[in-house]
Amino acid sequence: MMYSQTDIGLNKKRTGRELRFTLLAALPFAALAVAAFWMRREVLCMAAVVLCGAVVILLWDLFVSPCRRYGRYLSEVTSGLTRRTAGTVVRLGEDRVFRDGVWFNELILNIYEDLSEEGERRFLYDCAKESPAAFVGRDVALTSHGNYVLGLEPLHAQEAEEESRA
Repeated sequence: MMYSQTDIGLNKKRTGRELRFTLLAALPFAALAVAAFWMRREVLCMAAVVLCGAVVILLWDLFVSPCRRYGRYLSEVTSGLTRRTAGTVVRLGEDRVFRDGVWFNELILNIYEDLSEEGERRFLYDCAKESPAAFVGRDVALTSHGNYVLGLEPLHAQEAEEESRA
């Protein structure tokens, strides 16, 4: 399987680190707003509040929000239903796909033995994980949640071991 509890733990740590960074970056502007309010400097207070809000919104959208979306994706795929599909990996997509807040690459799996076009199925694998380029042209058992790839295993593993020995 591509995902484990370690991935979820690492994402939680990263989300916390990014949240602390965001709050720390906004702290000087919040302190300036409080000081300006205490000194009764209306324009300075408003400017500091606007800058504080702008920093929080910008850093939240750039750093915290992607971590949270990836965490949501991880919890969904690790706790949801899975399906195994046997077929041949025909090709990998070159373009990245942004779906549900996460970047993916395409993997085209053909489930027909004669590899006709009607048997092609589109799956998405996480860009943050290792590319399954070694599986192109090979028969695999693909574990998925919806059309998200959770794992790839070569079919006929014993035959592959025998070929490597010979």
